[in-house]
Amino acid sequence: MSLRRSLATAGLVTSAAMTLLAVAGCGGGGPESDGSAAQDTEQGIPDDWDGPIPDPLTGQPAAGWIDDDEFAVITMGSGSCPPVPSEPEVTSPGEMRIEFGPSPHEVCTADISPTTHVFTLHAELIDRPITVTITYTDYDEVYELELP
Repeated sequence: MSLRRSLATAGLVTSAAMTLLAVAGCGGGGPESDGSAAQDTEQGIPDDWDGPIPDPLTGQPAAGWIDDDEFAVITMGSGSCPPVPSEPEVTSPGEMRIEFGPSPHEVCTADISPTTHVFTLHAELIDRPITVTITYTDYDEVYELELP
């Protein structure tokens, strides 16, 4: 009876450990774990978002204001492995460029869902509207978005 109980306990512990590893490996990540330059990254589109909605069929991202000092870029892609943004590069008082690279996560879901990347506005961006040029390291498409 003692051996049977020990085997059952070992099985439960192994199962719990494997589940914990699987969940940790598929986690949404964040700036501290995936190299993102965004101040915040969240799955989906915020409930109070009043900016444009990205197109899931074309993959075109969208950009909009969060408040006077923050803006967001919403990308489309795997919900568990969203693209990872670099630090916004100011190219003129009314233009910036953000490059998105691949997620470092190895196991990704095969879905197309939005991810919101929130950034703090650089003080050098004083002109309005602001043109946000989005590029991806994985492909050649260039998107020019406008923050009014």
